[in-house]
Amino acid sequence: MSRAKLLPEAMSSKAIRGNMGNEHNVHRLVWSLFPVNEDDKRKFIYRQDSMGSLPSFYLVSENEPIDELNVWDIDVKQYDPILKSGQKLAFSLRANPIVSKRDENDKQHRHDVVMDEKFRLKMENGGDIEPNMPDIVQRKGSEWLLRKGDMNGFSINAEQIRVDAYQNHKLFKPKGKHHVSFSTVDIVGTLTVTDPDIFRDALFKGIGPAKGFGCGMLLVRPLR
Repeated sequence: MSRAKLLPEAMSSKAIRGNMGNEHNVHRLVWSLFPVNEDDKRKFIYRQDSMGSLPSFYLVSENEPIDELNVWDIDVKQYDPILKSGQKLAFSLRANPIVSKRDENDKQHRHDVVMDEKFRLKMENGGDIEPNMPDIVQRKGSEWLLRKGDMNGFSINAEQIRVDAYQNHKLFKPKGKHHVSFSTVDIVGTLTVTDPDIFRDALFKGIGPAKGFGCGMLLVRPLR
C-alpha cells in the first residue's frame, strides 16, 4: 500500500496543475506510476485523497509505484492485513454503484442505481413530485453495498453506514469527442468480515466497477 502525494514544485508546473482540472488527465497521471505495455492489465487500485492542499492518492498494487516523472512524494508499506471471521472493521469506500438490466431486445445495460431509482419514483408519481435525493443515495447505496458484501466476504448493517457525496463524472479524452461517464458515492461505516480469504481478495482488487478511475478501494482499520 502506498500514499503518493504530488510535490509542491510539481504543482508549480503549469502542465501538472492544468492536468488536475481534468479527471481523465488525473487518471493518466496516476497510471504513469505503473508503466505497462499496451497489452498489460491494470494491477493496482487507487483512490484520491481529498484531505490536504496537495493532491494525493492511496494505492494498493502488486508492484511498487515508480516515479518516472519525478513529481511524487511516495510512502510505500507492505500490505498484509490480518483478518478473521467475525472481525469488525471501520471502512471508507468510494464506489460506482450500478445495476444491470436487460432491454426489450434482451441486451444488458448498466444503470446508475441512484438515477435509476429517481426515474422510477418520478414515473410512479406521475412526474409531479421531485424525489428526495439524499434518501435515494443512502437507501440505494446501502442496498448495493449489501449485495457486494455477500459476494466479497463481509456483511454490513445499513443503520451503521452513511452514503453521501453523490457525484457525476465525465472524463473527456484529449483527442476526439468521446468521453467516459460514471457516478460515485462515498460510503463510511462499519463492516463484519464473514470470509477472510474472499475479503482479503476484495481489499487487494477492489469492489464494483470503475476501478481504473479511482473507485472500489476499501480503506479499513480495526475498531477501537
